[in-house]
Amino acid sequence: MLNLLTKRAKVLHLGPANYCWFTAPSRALCLRLAGTPAADRPLIGMCDSARCPQATHHPCHRPVWAEHADRTKIFIGQLGTTRKTERTRLQADFDRASRVVAEIDAASASMTEESA
Repeated sequence: MLNLLTKRAKVLHLGPANYCWFTAPSRALCLRLAGTPAADRPLIGMCDSARCPQATHHPCHRPVWAEHADRTKIFIGQLGTTRKTERTRLQADFDRASRVVAEIDAASASMTEESA
């Protein structure tokens, strides 16, 4: 495992909510969104890891995504009925965070089953 990580260390970038395997800068969503496709490292602060093909989520990232989903759900519940635009945007964000949590849980469950 250490040999594999050593070979990939230059392209692995650790973020609070995902790991970025920056192997193909042209495929990095953060660089496309920033308009800097020729950059030599990702823009972790602009990462939309739920949509980027180079990002991976692991069990250690679950608390960040779960907290984000919980806070977004609470905030949606506090919006008045006239806040349709905000509700739509936040609902999409909640759905994305919930999907990431579910995918992390599913991957963790399948890893547990395989090791048993």
